[in-house]
Amino acid sequence: KAGDVVSGVLVKRGFNYHIVSPEELQHYTDLSQGVVSQKQTVPFTAPFSLLHHCLLQLAGGVEQVEQSGKNCLKVFDSILVVQEKNKVVIQWEGSNMNDMYADAVLTLCLQIEANPQAIKQSSLRSITQGKDKSSFEDRVQKLLVEMFGEDSVSYQPKLKYITVTIDNEKAVVNLKSYEVQCPN
Repeated sequence: KAGDVVSGVLVKRGFNYHIVSPEELQHYTDLSQGVVSQKQTVPFTAPFSLLHHCLLQLAGGVEQVEQSGKNCLKVFDSILVVQEKNKVVIQWEGSNMNDMYADAVLTLCLQIEANPQAIKQSSLRSITQGKDKSSFEDRVQKLLVEMFGEDSVSYQPKLKYITVTIDNEKAVVNLKSYEVQCPN
């Protein structure tokens, strides 16, 4: 219909053009859809517990997992940080969002490795001063309140949602999936 949005991959086969979904690509061409798994190895001699603490500050939620008998941390539900001798391995499936998260984790690892004593001291200072006691949700809420004002932001802690309303436009921030939904 006119005005409908169509999405897919435009494929020319013979003299005909087809718009197909990525899953149908193999039926119309010799191409197939794949997933890129990425891995970055970084020298890391600082304590793994220090990395865990800093990742908690960065991501808000860090899951400890074990893989092949090695200590691992899962960050942002998509980035796996594996502890090995004198290094860490960062693994993720390639996507725009995951690449951004992996860059943040990689930067943090390099900062800790460059000056672990300074990072350790600032982490200890923030804990002793009580700055580390607020949750990720509280920090996001405070940030949004500072940006948009208290009247525009409402927080539903049981549902893990923050709603921001500006000029009758409403955006809902899902604090579990890190997604923002807005009709416009």
